[in-house]
Amino acid sequence: MDIGRRIQALRTRNGLSQESLAEHLDVSRQSVSKWELEQALPDAEKIVQLSHLFGVTTDALLQDERPTYTKPNKQKLHFGMYLIVKDFNKSIDFYEKLFSLRVASINPNRFAEFYIEGVPFSLMSESNLLGHNYNGSGDRKFTLNFWIKNLSAEHERINSLNIGETTEIIHAHTNYYFFNVYDPDGNVIEITGQYEGGTKMSTQAVPICQSCEMRIPESSKFGTNADGSKSDDYCCYCWKKGKFTNNMTLEQAIEDNIRFVLEHGEAKTEDEARAMLRESMPKLKRWAN
Repeated sequence: MDIGRRIQALRTRNGLSQESLAEHLDVSRQSVSKWELEQALPDAEKIVQLSHLFGVTTDALLQDERPTYTKPNKQKLHFGMYLIVKDFNKSIDFYEKLFSLRVASINPNRFAEFYIEGVPFSLMSESNLLGHNYNGSGDRKFTLNFWIKNLSAEHERINSLNIGETTEIIHAHTNYYFFNVYDPDGNVIEITGQYEGGTKMSTQAVPICQSCEMRIPESSKFGTNADGSKSDDYCCYCWKKGKFTNNMTLEQAIEDNIRFVLEHGEAKTEDEARAMLRESMPKLKRWAN
């Protein structure tokens, strides 16, 4: 098998169109087509990029041998995320501007696909999904999270795009800063990153759930009391209809929260996270009482 056929086989095996592969490699679709037709050869830099993308060695691309796949890249290529949207065209425009990336492939009024560092992120038009009915009331159950090195610069960039509601930068915990931007369906995109100052930051304290210590930056995340009103103290995951949703002990709650402390970068090890939580959680209303 020659190199053109090997590239084509790897591309189709991983579910990529010529347009999508070209987007990954920052080349034209015509270049990919010429490679596969053996009318041209990719240069050394593109060979290396192809090997990383497909999780094979460069020898597997250049020589007629069975490719040896590496697990991380194979998993990355096969992971996908789908978001159902009501206003298909408006959502495409929103995410193109948010990602600073043109949509990789599109089936008009039905399906659009982006690739973010090799991971497919797709928009699906609700109007073409039989039996699906999202009321669009802004439940905000879908959340994307991105990390950016310069949070202030990203905040200014997204504000300048005027693509949707954007909060100010919020200081949630020690060394944890973020802001939210909402897509046309009211879904949350949370941007986190390094904050060095220079951008207006919210001075309003972010409410903290008095059970699990989760920050509650928006009203839809508050729990509900028995009469249907919003709780002032607890998040929706801990408190529903005037009752706690779990019967955890304090120690169980601490163990359950360790992963979130690690994800937010507030501690480097489980022992550090556990020590932090044992210091802070007993002071919360649920456990102090």
